[in-house]
Amino acid sequence: MAVEASEPGTFLALLAESDRAALAKLGGRRRFARGQHLMHQGEPGDRVLILRRGHVKATFVEPDGKEIVLSFRGPGDVLGELSFARSESRSSNVVAIEPVEAQALAAAEFSSFLSRTPSAALTLIDVIGRRFRDANRARVRFGASDTLGRVAARMVELCERYGEPADGGVAIRLPLTQEDLAAWTGSSRAAVADALRTMRRLGWIETARRRIVVLDLDAVRARAG
Repeated sequence: MAVEASEPGTFLALLAESDRAALAKLGGRRRFARGQHLMHQGEPGDRVLILRRGHVKATFVEPDGKEIVLSFRGPGDVLGELSFARSESRSSNVVAIEPVEAQALAAAEFSSFLSRTPSAALTLIDVIGRRFRDANRARVRFGASDTLGRVAARMVELCERYGEPADGGVAIRLPLTQEDLAAWTGSSRAAVADALRTMRRLGWIETARRRIVVLDLDAVRARAG
């Protein structure tokens, strides 16, 4: 099984080359269309997925039906690692935001791999720790910020992880919708639309359907705080 390019900081990117090669021989490939669930909130944590191509969003649906976007994941990321490690049901949904290909492993198979590959187990612990640190930083930052500030902070994060030079600025290659951005910033769609209009008027960004180009990253970063 060929190993595709992984995004920086992901599980596959941080693995030693020999560990990546051993892991690539396990499980099987699955493909998912845009909008398809890879995992469902509440289902048993009996398998682990490793993203090989495409991006997904992790969401939590509250009892009243409100959806909260927890994170976005891309090639090299491991999914289902928390429910697998704690033998619990899934705490969130995972939905493809574009066509996705993933490597699927049964929980027992992944556990066996980690047991005989301690360096991979330590890498997984490192990845989980990074995720919790990032989530805590975002929670602190968002606590004292308005919608424009929260949207600006997410723009900076998107540029740092998914940005590429284009059109005189930084193009975010993640295909986001306004609904995604609203659910990710804890804001209403109307408030996010207003924040995006303000950023366009100031010349900080350009937007098209499912595409954002940040023209003045310094200004956006300053507004993020």
